[in-house]
Amino acid sequence: MFYDKPEGAPDEKVAWGSDVAAQMLRRFGFPYISLNPGASYRGLHDSIVNHLGNQTPSMVLCQHEDHSVSIAHGYAKATGEPMACVLHSNVGLFHGMMSLYNAWCDRAPMFVLGATGPLDAPQRRPWIDWIHTSVDQASHIRDFIKWDNQPTSPEALIEAMCRANMLTRAEPSAPVYICLDAGLQEASLDGEVTWPDLSRFEPPAPSRPAKESIEKAVKLLNGAKRPMVLMGRCGLSMDAWHKRVALVERLGAIVMTDLKLRACFPTDHPAHVAEPFNQFSPETRAIVGEADVILALDWVDLGGAVRATKGLPEAPARVIANSVDHNLHNGAHMNHMALAQVDVFMAASNDPVVEELLEALGPGPAKAPWRGKLEGKPKADDPSRVTMRTVGKTLRAAFKDPEKVTLASVCRGWACDLWPFHEPSAYLGKDGGGGLGSGPGISTGAALAMSTRGRHTVSVLGDGDFLMGASAVWSAVRAQVPLLVVINNNRSYFNDELHQETVARRRNRPVSNRWIGQSIASPEVDIAALCTSYGAVGIGPVKTPEELTAAVRKGVEALMAGKVAVIDVHVNPGQERSARSTIEDRKTD
Repeated sequence: MFYDKPEGAPDEKVAWGSDVAAQMLRRFGFPYISLNPGASYRGLHDSIVNHLGNQTPSMVLCQHEDHSVSIAHGYAKATGEPMACVLHSNVGLFHGMMSLYNAWCDRAPMFVLGATGPLDAPQRRPWIDWIHTSVDQASHIRDFIKWDNQPTSPEALIEAMCRANMLTRAEPSAPVYICLDAGLQEASLDGEVTWPDLSRFEPPAPSRPAKESIEKAVKLLNGAKRPMVLMGRCGLSMDAWHKRVALVERLGAIVMTDLKLRACFPTDHPAHVAEPFNQFSPETRAIVGEADVILALDWVDLGGAVRATKGLPEAPARVIANSVDHNLHNGAHMNHMALAQVDVFMAASNDPVVEELLEALGPGPAKAPWRGKLEGKPKADDPSRVTMRTVGKTLRAAFKDPEKVTLASVCRGWACDLWPFHEPSAYLGKDGGGGLGSGPGISTGAALAMSTRGRHTVSVLGDGDFLMGASAVWSAVRAQVPLLVVINNNRSYFNDELHQETVARRRNRPVSNRWIGQSIASPEVDIAALCTSYGAVGIGPVKTPEELTAAVRKGVEALMAGKVAVIDVHVNPGQERSARSTIEDRKTD
């Protein structure tokens, strides 16, 4: 990554309150810190530049605080580790709130620093410091962060940062927030600082399941004739990946995975009976109804998977569930989902649960899954027009080694069968909270991480999501982070068109008006030109299969050369799926 190099040698003396915060960031090993500048943390800004030399962490400059958070979110999705970011005062916090909620729902670790005007009123500048000072700034986000603090001395600052670093890395992960008083940042220190031994403030080891729970689970699994595993939140370990496969084969189970989450099981394995999905369809829910025992490994919405819903009966299976997610649940937001009936509940990390289940089951031959893959409609390519299936096929063919590609995100209509996932870094999942505008920032953060790990980052985004967060592309270009973004451009907030069609049909009103207030046209945005203005390689609009082949080749070449490229692909609204079935049958949001 490129970073700005300050003139002169860094001032190594720790002399100011903000120097303490900067030093702690370095001692935690944060390589980057994403930010949009603001006067409330001008002290910290100076400390990172003139005390640390803009290294460890190096600044990733953003055009919006929302991107500051989403870039850190993408980095966490790619690495499993927190990244630091800063939000300017209360106004910057308000800008970053949506992406903080995304990261919270996605259970992503993140070390967020905020700032407030001087708490000591006589230190406040007229007007501006008063409107940028809050009594309890974290109250705006406390419902969707893991922990917060506002220290008032250097000693308290060190302790708060140690606690925050430990908590954000502990399962279940989530963002933490420390608000820095501008007065504390700009106060000179009276003496030497005593630095803690950080080895004494490590997060706890992953929790292990109770012996009794494993015994109960094994009894149910040994008696199962049609076991199913719902693979939910999982980490980046390849060893754990192989053990999940071994457990499924030992049981002769079938598997489903969630497109909202990172890859956690080989999608072309015979036991993976349906393509990864966002929501259960009637067909996939029917398969759940065939199972007699379900093992849910931190599945995001277990209640939605097994409880009776409109038109779908309750799943008859016995349920074994593992998750520590309940430790973050509160009454302010409903991301805890529907409450599921569970026969065995284990509150542990997934990897130890899989290990102990394998050990308790004992050695045995690998068994074939008890049912075959879901038979869907034939997936024929249409050579006469551009579809997302054509895009996926063309894109994969353009890479010499597609196994080295990380899909940071994929949009609706993506053909998962064309691009099987064979490791956790193959696909990183969705944004967590469904907040549009996060895709470009998350993609940039993922690319920031993957560029040092020998992988090529590709993101496939919708046009609405991209246009809301397009300026994050500038941050990727400036940081010299290789990234390829493909835009599924149907010139509409098309999912909401489907919702409007649903309402119109229910009320016996014209469905032909569904596009009003949804169409991104008149004028259409020249996305390629927009991205070129940010310094990226803008390509398109692509409207024919012949243009697509050349555009993808150009985009991949730019990616391999270390550049940021954006391909604007025009896809006709509605051509990927039936509007009515998508909303009425699947109830997607």
